[in-house]
Amino acid sequence: MICEQPHEAVLPMTNSMHHFQRLLMGQSTKPNATPPPDRVEISRADQLDYLADLILELKEIADNLGCATLAGMLVVSHREAKIQAHER
Repeated sequence: MICEQPHEAVLPMTNSMHHFQRLLMGQSTKPNATPPPDRVEISRADQLDYLADLILELKEIADNLGCATLAGMLVVSHREAKIQAHER
């Protein structure tokens, strides 16, 4: 069996997840900043960096669950997201 039995866990959102979520909601990520425009443009690189952060979070969960193969696949995915983010 590749994975051990699942464990129940509640994981907090990371700082990068909060930052990106605030951007998506059109909220400022800096204290005392002027209100953002109605539509916030998020660059491809920023979106891919955020995706890489999410993948890393999933990799940590897979590690905690003892899913070595899944964790390894997520490491590769994390690296690819980082490469893509800084390629263009």
